Amino acid sequence: MGINIRRLLIEASKPRETALVDLSKAICSVNGVEECDIVVTDVDARTETVKLTVRGPNIGYEEIMRILRDSGMSIKGVDEISVSKSKQVPQRPASQ
Repeated sequence: MGINIRRLLIEASKPRETALVDLSKAICSVNGVEECDIVVTDVDARTETVKLTVRGPNIGYEEIMRILRDSGMSIKGVDEISVSKSKQVPQRPASQ
């Protein structure tokens, strides 16, 4: 039985020049991600604070974090997470 991350809410600070459209496309390209919502919650001279909601059947957490770091973002924290168990279908022995 595996554990799948189905929803993440992440708060992060990003450089103002990082485009939200490009960031959301990069996040949606991760295996297991079906949706990405980004809301700007605060703006200052150089950065914007954002809340990212990522949804999908089996989100690749490490890949999401890599994309955020590579985009120059500072992750403040994971504010919410939703996980589920995945049932593995028993494998039938190969017929001979």
